Amino acid sequence: MLAKLSEKVNNLRDLEDKIEQIRKQLTAMNNIIRKIGTVYLTDEVVRGWIGEVRKLAYRIEDVMDKYSYHTLQMEEEWFLKKYFIKGSHYVLVFSQIADVVVKIEKEIKNVIELKEQWLQPSQLVPDQFIEMERQRSQDSFPLLVKDEDLVGIEDNRRTLTEWLYSDELDSTVITISGMGGLGKTTLVTNVYECEKINFPAPAWMVVSQTYTMDALLRKLLMKVGGEQQNIDKLDVHDLKEKIKQKLKNRKCLIVLDDVWDQEVYFQISDAFQNLQASRIIITTRKNHVAALAHPTRRLDLQPLSNIHAFDLFCRRTFYNKEDRTCPNDLVKVATSIVDRCQGLPLAIVSIASLLSSRPRTYYIWNQMYNQLRSELSKNDHV
Repeated sequence: MLAKLSEKVNNLRDLEDKIEQIRKQLTAMNNIIRKIGTVYLTDEVVRGWIGEVRKLAYRIEDVMDKYSYHTLQMEEEWFLKKYFIKGSHYVLVFSQIADVVVKIEKEIKNVIELKEQWLQPSQLVPDQFIEMERQRSQDSFPLLVKDEDLVGIEDNRRTLTEWLYSDELDSTVITISGMGGLGKTTLVTNVYECEKINFPAPAWMVVSQTYTMDALLRKLLMKVGGEQQNIDKLDVHDLKEKIKQKLKNRKCLIVLDDVWDQEVYFQISDAFQNLQASRIIITTRKNHVAALAHPTRRLDLQPLSNIHAFDLFCRRTFYNKEDRTCPNDLVKVATSIVDRCQGLPLAIVSIASLLSSRPRTYYIWNQMYNQLRSELSKNDHV
């Protein structure tokens, strides 16, 4: 038996090399999943292929963990001179691992062939605009903007705050709608941070287009109930029941940020029952989602007026000047730049942040204006 074990151990070098090869494949798979796994989930073909890659990645992780564990255990037992007791066990273990590795190598070839046969190269290259949107919509709480940096939202902020405490019926659901970049999230963030202290169960969740209901409910449960243990084992029904228990007789303020589909609310509303005093705020760029709220509880954001747009631009561009005013020699070109932003706060803040670090000369700023004019003549999507 010892001779057989010795022979098997000598052959482990090939297995070790193969483990290293599939480890590199795993790294590549994880990179692919991170790169396109969330951006293209609306593409059925890519979604199916990503699912196969993900399942294979899990299998590779399992076999690598098993290999590492038994290799370490064998070394420790040999060090303690106990190998003669369990030597035959390792012959079987590593033989089984070698068999699994052979199967995995075949499966890796299969997913590569599937990609080459069914997927076009263009499907696997993220669109820059979509990638920016994905990064912007990661499930993290948005940065809180200082009050002095907020421009043109005072009326909407006052209205939204009043709706939170209204005794009128049909006040539970509030929607904030408008095209991307209008400042929906900024407005709601400001009100949420100021008012959440008055709601025993506050929760903020970014939804976007790539949500899954069970993941959304788990986040909600953790935020309103602090649940941690065994939460991954709960299905959608159990999660809703847990949330009902946690919210019983508690006034909640729930923000669902960047909702694209009505079903998000319809599915999650089961967990909100008899919550007349609670509020659910939904931000969306879709009209049919905004229609979830009663007409008197819908806030449709509009682009900033010229005065407010220029004010916001100056506040961000000249943030390090005491009066934050635009120099006279730059007013004309600055006005032209702001006009190109079409009243969209996100566009204004982005351009202003860029210019804040550039020399304050007419030549440099006019270059920026001409670049914007050229880009927008090709594509009017600010």
